[in-house]
Amino acid sequence: MDRNPHRDQQALRPLLPAPAGAHKEPGHPRKGLRTNACENCRTPCVARDTECKYGETEARQIRRRYQQLKEKRTAHEDLYEMLQVMSERDAADVFRRIRGGAKAEAIVRHVQEGSLLLELSLSPETRTRYEFPYVPTIPPALMESVYFRSHIFDAIRKIGSPPDSPTNIVARQSNYAMPLYAADMVDTALAEAKPSKWTRVSSNDLLLRKLLEGYFTYEYPWQFLFHKDYFIEDMLSGDDRFCSPLLVNALLAKACTCSRIVPDSTKFWDPDTLTYRFLAEAKRLWELEDGEPKLTTVHAGCLINAAMDVIGHDKLGIAYATKALSIAHDLGVFRAPLTDDQKMNEAKAFTSWGIASWLTVQSYYFFKPPYLSRPPPHPLPNVEIDSKWYSEVWLHYPNDELLYPMGFGFNMKALCELRMIMRDICAVSFIGDEAPQKMPWSQVLGFQARLQAWCEELPAVLSPKSLLYPSHIKLHVIIMLFDAQLSPVENDGSPLSEHQRAAARDITAQAIAQLEALLRIYYLRHGFESYDSMLLVHLVHLGNVALTRLARLERNQEYEGHKHDTVESLRSTLILCLKGLYDQSKNFYLSGVVLGVMKNRLSAENQSLVGQYITLKDPDADSEPTDRSQTIISDYVIPVVNLNEDPQAGRLANMVHEFGRLSHND
Repeated sequence: MDRNPHRDQQALRPLLPAPAGAHKEPGHPRKGLRTNACENCRTPCVARDTECKYGETEARQIRRRYQQLKEKRTAHEDLYEMLQVMSERDAADVFRRIRGGAKAEAIVRHVQEGSLLLELSLSPETRTRYEFPYVPTIPPALMESVYFRSHIFDAIRKIGSPPDSPTNIVARQSNYAMPLYAADMVDTALAEAKPSKWTRVSSNDLLLRKLLEGYFTYEYPWQFLFHKDYFIEDMLSGDDRFCSPLLVNALLAKACTCSRIVPDSTKFWDPDTLTYRFLAEAKRLWELEDGEPKLTTVHAGCLINAAMDVIGHDKLGIAYATKALSIAHDLGVFRAPLTDDQKMNEAKAFTSWGIASWLTVQSYYFFKPPYLSRPPPHPLPNVEIDSKWYSEVWLHYPNDELLYPMGFGFNMKALCELRMIMRDICAVSFIGDEAPQKMPWSQVLGFQARLQAWCEELPAVLSPKSLLYPSHIKLHVIIMLFDAQLSPVENDGSPLSEHQRAAARDITAQAIAQLEALLRIYYLRHGFESYDSMLLVHLVHLGNVALTRLARLERNQEYEGHKHDTVESLRSTLILCLKGLYDQSKNFYLSGVVLGVMKNRLSAENQSLVGQYITLKDPDADSEPTDRSQTIISDYVIPVVNLNEDPQAGRLANMVHEFGRLSHND
């Protein structure tokens, strides 16, 4: 076969030129040179190796202008965000101004000048005492508690009495006479700061500052991961040693649950909620960290963990905290100071106690071994000598010129010391993936002796006589919960004498009574509506005890303590605990899930009774406290099991799955 290519070319028909004036088909228009291609020489610049200076393309110009529009906050957007945080009365005032023809700019300026916000700050809820549901009185058996001889209970009893009636001077102070939510945090640096410079989620500094104030008032005394003053100073100055966009967004994600002004804060899955947006932004920034260890990254990792705990995603969230711990080790947080920077040294020492304290919580309440083998090496300073090391949270109450300290330093030092005892309990009880170890009676007594010594060394402000704020009350609750949960009566590791068994029963009974006394005082003064994630632990334990005793009493079975219990008093306790879980379910998702688990354990009669005081099932799906379609990814152990028992029966995820299966079968 002839494969000469020239022969094929010769066979082609020759083309002749077209005659003059012939019609031309329109071709594709030639692309003109663009001024944004190159200012010097256009196309030949590459061949000549000439530096090209490109202008913006049309697409880039559009993107830039779009970004400018996004960043430019109009008065209408500002007005919309302000309406979200206003009371109904102030929002109605704004609406009347709009109907009256006022421009958005004028209204925003009016609000920013403080007229409406001042009215809001001076108009807290006037109620200063709560009433118990079902049975309005305190069970007589509880009145022997030392906590009912406290200043705070004296103040509660004196509410409504004439001003000139004899009473305790301390009890007349605003901080004893009013609930915590009536107060505003006062911090001049925070008042001047612009958190919006550190986040892309919102530019409303009024809202953002309110969220931060809520966090520092309700959560910071219990979750002190960073030095408050150093953080706020850097937020104000723009320095990034103790403040960063990652930390601010992680903090605001957690703060959304602490504030009453954030709508739908429990709907963490909804992209339109601030809770979702701040947490998503924090996770995005976490992924963009350049690998250089930073103190703010340590703080942010623990805060993301905390934010995921309250939505039932702690199995995922703990990875952020363990990574934060690794970074802390890289930074030398748990080593002696190596620099001459005193401020950084203090910040690292503070962080070491903050992260050690937080990770103890993750061990103790999730039945896990300790994450740290020993306490931080830095000694906690004497609060009275070095109060600046701790910082302080100052509160202002309506119609009172005085500012009141929360006693943050005393609370932090005591809580750190207590959590190191809890860390040691975890080290003895939880070893690897094994079932919890049963403590010998001698070891139980050893821990109780340490706890008793801790109680005796508490400063006066934290004594049973003077306890005041929720963070103070919870310190004492932890002790009672430990005594109640350990249940040495069931300890089969070593035989107990009858005397030891009687002593153990008495310890447990006394702990339950003191626990209930503390929670009733907490409710009478502060209510259960304000955010407090630790209330979930305490209310579930007390509610479970009441439910178990109630079931026995209804079956006419005798048990230790039955002489003091009545059906009415137990139902009163149970309803109070479930009301607390319901109130907290409006703040964070996990409480609603636990409420559902507790509800399923009620008899039909008790469900009907409880339903008269709280909403157990609402026909309007939008008002349901939880969305059961959300998956629980949690190792949290509901305190229906003791510290020395197998936690699997109390794992929240297991209980939700089991009740879901039973409901499906029904």
